[in-house]
Amino acid sequence: MEWLLVTAAGITLFSLLEAWLATLIIYWRVTFLKRIFPATQNLIHSHIDYLIMTGLLGVVYFSCLVLGLKLPDPIIVVLCIGAIYNPFGFVIKAINPKAGMGGDLKEILVVSIGFIPATIGFGYAMIAILLELFN
Repeated sequence: MEWLLVTAAGITLFSLLEAWLATLIIYWRVTFLKRIFPATQNLIHSHIDYLIMTGLLGVVYFSCLVLGLKLPDPIIVVLCIGAIYNPFGFVIKAINPKAGMGGDLKEILVVSIGFIPATIGFGYAMIAILLELFN
């Protein structure tokens, strides 16, 4: 279960890096960073989404701790992968704003499949929490 907190800490640190990159681009007008991340708003979206994932991982961890639940290891792995992968599409779009917008089925599938780990992991955890609360 501690991997939920390890992942939350890691993505929070990554989110802080993104916040500083956006600050350097928007306020300090660092041009070489703007060339790397031309769609800075997507960097900000990623920053916020990673913070949301941090909060969700914390909710799952502490809810399970309070309720005495132990999630299966494969669900913990899927949760961590989902929390990392889900917001990463915004990083890609910050670098290449047209990524995934060409209507190419392969690109659409890569993005859509990326939501599956988070859906399975958080879905399983929340159902387990609800079942424990109402039993």
